[in-house]
Amino acid sequence: MEAISAMERRTLNALDSANPFQTRIAAPKNLNGRPMAATPDVEPDEIEELAKSDDHMIDVAVESKVEPKKRGRPFAKKPVTEVVEPESQPESEPVIFENPIIESHDKNGLPSYRCEFAGRDIFVGLPWYKTSNPVTTQALIAMALDFGKDRIRFDLVMGDAMIYHSRNKIAEKFLETDARWLFMLDDDIIPSIGRSAWYRAWVASARNAQEQPLQRHILHRLIGSGKTLVGGAYFGRQEGGKLLCSNQNLEADARAFADKVMPVDWIGAGAMLIHRRVFEDMKEKYPELKSKIAGVPFNYFQPAEDGAGEDIAFCKRAKACGHQPHIDLGVPLAHVGYKTY
Repeated sequence: MEAISAMERRTLNALDSANPFQTRIAAPKNLNGRPMAATPDVEPDEIEELAKSDDHMIDVAVESKVEPKKRGRPFAKKPVTEVVEPESQPESEPVIFENPIIESHDKNGLPSYRCEFAGRDIFVGLPWYKTSNPVTTQALIAMALDFGKDRIRFDLVMGDAMIYHSRNKIAEKFLETDARWLFMLDDDIIPSIGRSAWYRAWVASARNAQEQPLQRHILHRLIGSGKTLVGGAYFGRQEGGKLLCSNQNLEADARAFADKVMPVDWIGAGAMLIHRRVFEDMKEKYPELKSKIAGVPFNYFQPAEDGAGEDIAFCKRAKACGHQPHIDLGVPLAHVGYKTY
């Protein structure tokens, strides 16, 4: 029989183990940072000792129907707060510019990233190619947690090197839902999500920014502007990169995060909010953009014959349909290249 080395034995034992790396599992904490109450079979001093570790800390919700467990034993039960469903809304279509977002503010008047939102009206579309910046992904997770599945939905188109193809597919997916706003976010854009400390930690170009702009939430800002077509201000991802909009005179205000929403001829599509009526009106005005190939979506973002990119061409068509493009200069956005710009 062939002998097994000590290293091979450790490897085989690890494969059979539920915790092969012997990872320490710290006790769960409440949102206030204190450890959860002890259960009958877990001594208080054990929980306090485990809570001293910073390894693998997670917040655990105990209001689930399935009772969570710690190392196979249930947590102490907590009272469940009754959730009161909002009254049903009338079936009539609300005003297109109505702002459904309700923000809270701190004692200094700064907006909170927590929000209330009426209806599942936000569709976040991700026209990505091969990969995503991990901080962008983290921001999307925060959006999902903040708004909840009853108010926001996500969809992804991936693998097409022609970005306008992906944007067209995202638009078609959006129109198949009853959502009112499509927020299109590229894989190299880090949006502000109302967490100033988090944004400064991950976006070097924002570390000297004032507190108030970093408290702004990208969806609060864009939807709250009351525009059918509006995007955030960001720059090309290279040294001296230009502001990605038609009016370069707005650069100073964009770098200072001025609290302004300005009309422009076109904006970059990297962080763009579009009301569904823009697509509906474009279909009606430009029937020639309908693809002759079955299964290929309407060419909303078809680049122009003069060489203009898909975002410029889309904005010009939207403006011709009566939807003026706007740029929000006050919400921070980072464009990821060799560094954040």
